Amino acid sequence: MQTNTLELEVYYGTMAPWSNTTLLFSGDRALLIDAQFTKTDAKALVKRLQDAGKTLTHIILTHSHPDHVWGGVELLKAFPEAQAYARPVAITEMELEFKARLLRWTGIFDAELPTELYPVEPFEGDVFDFEGHKIELIDSLPSETINLMTCYIPELKTYIASDQCYNRCHYYVGPGLNRPDLWIASIEDIQSRFEIDRVVPGHGAVGGLEIFDEAIEYLTFYHSVAKPLVPQQEIVHAVLEQYPDWKLEGVLRMTIGPAVTSKALIEEKNTKQGFGSESIVKGYYRACEDGARA
Repeated sequence: MQTNTLELEVYYGTMAPWSNTTLLFSGDRALLIDAQFTKTDAKALVKRLQDAGKTLTHIILTHSHPDHVWGGVELLKAFPEAQAYARPVAITEMELEFKARLLRWTGIFDAELPTELYPVEPFEGDVFDFEGHKIELIDSLPSETINLMTCYIPELKTYIASDQCYNRCHYYVGPGLNRPDLWIASIEDIQSRFEIDRVVPGHGAVGGLEIFDEAIEYLTFYHSVAKPLVPQQEIVHAVLEQYPDWKLEGVLRMTIGPAVTSKALIEEKNTKQGFGSESIVKGYYRACEDGARA
């Protein structure tokens, strides 16, 4: 039975690639949706929970990418009774890909990364009950990745998009599935099914339905210029010209797996090969009756 008001905050990561974590409070209990990437950001979440007098009981992981998962090591050190949950397929991906992903980040964030992961329990239902508050779990259509679980909180009309949507950040299209058409369809599917006032993106500031609209516009443009066999450099320049002020420019230049970044892009001067040096958003978002405060 629901006895306490559900409160929502969003922590904006302070280290690249600046992922978001949603905090839900009910009484003295706390649930997190996604767990940050680095030790620094995870420890900041621990401090926030301790300062607020909250005990972490659950972590819901939306997908397997490290920037949403690896910080859970530090969170569970501080709250060892808490339990992490994810879809079974995401757990498999986390376990199989951990060593390769750790090697990929070695030399960049060495002191910030875990050397092993933590237990994650499989969850296959479509509703998670948090102290009497309903969190709907949605297996979204393919977007950044094939296996992504997003969350909808009916009583707050809030959609936790994770990496299905960012806010004014370049999308991880080419290095991901490279299917902007499917990505658009996944967003349109959510728009048609839920009553949403607030969108929490995977990266960037919390906002409203404009996040969906801008995502579809961006992905449509990307789809129009990223044709088969078009040089990477040409695609990157076209997107940067269209969206010169968006963050995470380095995402456009990244490749994974067997792909190789073009020599022309590597040799360009005065470009951002990484994620950048400044936070996308600073502080916290807190839902309240008259809007949000940092």
